[in-house]
Amino acid sequence: MATNTFKRFTAGDISNDPASPDTLYTCATNVTSIVIGCLVCNKLSSQVTVSVYIETAISNNDNAFLVKDLVIPANTSTELVLGKVIMTHNNVNGDVLKAYSNTANAVDVIVSVLEDVNT
Repeated sequence: MATNTFKRFTAGDISNDPASPDTLYTCATNVTSIVIGCLVCNKLSSQVTVSVYIETAISNNDNAFLVKDLVIPANTSTELVLGKVIMTHNNVNGDVLKAYSNTANAVDVIVSVLEDVNT
């Protein structure tokens, strides 16, 4: 039975290496979750870029970017999820939300999720 639980996940100073991005959220085994918010904050006095994507191992699904090299102005935050993003796990493989920036120690991310929703 689904529990419909609101959760918040944070990642400070996300990776600046596209080959080794930070994991922001991993969909739990055999559930469906909804990303209802993804706020990125540039803590520097100069602009940076950020990329956020869903990595999936579920058959017939491709990895997909929410944003790719989005410019975040100095000392500002940007909300990435204006709609809802569904993430799933099929009891074998699941979706993982990942992020990286072009600058080390520059970007914090807050992700809000409604986890284990009724489908």
